[in-house]
Amino acid sequence: MKNPIFAAIDIGSHNCRLTIVEKVNNSFKVLHNYSHGTNLIKNLSYNNEFTDINIKNTVNCLKKFSTQIEKFKVDNYRCIATEACRQVVNPDYFLNKVKEETGIEIEIISSYEEAKLSLKGCEKYVNKMNNRGFIFDIGGGSTELTFFDKKNDIFKTKSLSYGVINLSEKKEVYGFEFVEKELKNHFLFCKNFVNSKSNFISIGSCSTVTTLCGIFQDLLYFDLKKIEGFRMSNSELLDIANLISLTSKSKLKKMPCVGSRYNLLLNGVEILKYILSIIPIQMIIASQKGLRDGIVSDLLRK
Repeated sequence: MKNPIFAAIDIGSHNCRLTIVEKVNNSFKVLHNYSHGTNLIKNLSYNNEFTDINIKNTVNCLKKFSTQIEKFKVDNYRCIATEACRQVVNPDYFLNKVKEETGIEIEIISSYEEAKLSLKGCEKYVNKMNNRGFIFDIGGGSTELTFFDKKNDIFKTKSLSYGVINLSEKKEVYGFEFVEKELKNHFLFCKNFVNSKSNFISIGSCSTVTTLCGIFQDLLYFDLKKIEGFRMSNSELLDIANLISLTSKSKLKKMPCVGSRYNLLLNGVEILKYILSIIPIQMIIASQKGLRDGIVSDLLRK
């Protein structure tokens, strides 16, 4: 009897990601992983509409995903879209075009469900943590910050429409002072859950943290095996973040774990520094796990 095969698709603001897994007993085996940048949210801050080229790039990427889904004879899949599709003025146009040209049905999820799935995706770390902690995800078009208290079954999350792609755009539209105030006020919601004696362990479920982790370890390339689950202290992560902020763009381009993504990293570092300045985080776990892993977890359970 054939083992069931599932697929998880995450249409992010910057990347489209596909994971195909085979269920084996109570676990699963990864058959295929793929990620491709389509910059869907780029320029969305200016008129709340996707550009034709960004739609075309995303549709072409999803055509490849559809081919892989057929190739692996996937039994069930879930395809989710996040901040970019939450912001755009007419998401149905994009959803219908994808359905028409690829056969893939997209589900736009709320920021609350996005945070829930990210937490499920990082379950292996959450289970080993003390009762209380934070998980943050600095994405392409938004930043999700979630507080959880396992003992008292508390889950609070807040999303802000600032990420590594649109941060620069929003500064152009609204000005630096407005953006700075928005970021500070956003993360102040955490004051309800922390006090000066708290020392939280946090999960940095985003490329900003994993890239900084790679730089901290002085890796010659982005080696996920050495990055996933690596722990850094608040001061270690902040020191690396400050170093990146002071490094010239020409030098950043030459860094093995940075390269052409230097502008995205600089924006991510700016947002990260606000988080670290407000939350008394003692230790940060670097992780690339997130939405796809949460989707896979749900599909396997069902």
